[in-house]
Amino acid sequence: NSGRRTAMASASTSAFVGPRLSVAARCRRGRRRRRRTSPRASSTADAPPRRVVSLAAEELTPESFAPFGQIVKAEEDGAVFGPDDAQLDLSRGTPRFYIMRLRDKDLRFDRITFHGKVTQCLGALGTNRAWYMAVGEPTLDVRAHPTEDTLRVFEVPPGVFVKMHVGTWHAGPLFRCDDDVGTHIDFYNLELADTNVVDHNTHDYATADGIEFEVVER
Repeated sequence: NSGRRTAMASASTSAFVGPRLSVAARCRRGRRRRRRTSPRASSTADAPPRRVVSLAAEELTPESFAPFGQIVKAEEDGAVFGPDDAQLDLSRGTPRFYIMRLRDKDLRFDRITFHGKVTQCLGALGTNRAWYMAVGEPTLDVRAHPTEDTLRVFEVPPGVFVKMHVGTWHAGPLFRCDDDVGTHIDFYNLELADTNVVDHNTHDYATADGIEFEVVER
């Protein structure tokens, strides 16, 4: 009887033990869970076939990013305010400065957004890895969204943050979730208190154009 109980306990234990998954595998599993849709929503009878468009990431420089915003770097204590500081417009509401935790990201996107009432600042915390932003020039019109020919992607190195102009189209922050990064990166975010409620103007490439974009790292 004791031998039988031992065998049963061993079988019971082994039923709960599986292979250890890497962080990247856990991220992929988490994304699959979140992407489940109802049978009605998943019908693609009338949807255009999905294309994956590759976008090569560019080096982030003040000149290349100027149509979309600014790059802000560390400066010595006591430096006076000048044109290299973030030129902010927070005049149309209550500013909100908070830490945003982004989980289980990858380098693909199929939606892009602009905020028409505020500049936005984004920077990474606690990582020495680069991350990516896809951007388009401000149009302040959801019908005038960026196309695959006008979208740009920039690699944002550690130690800087980006300020985006009012109305800059953007998708991101984007980063590859792996064993070095872990399952999340924290970003500080400066916008307005109600930006996420009343000022999210979005184009859905997947639904409208049958497109998904993939960032090619530098």
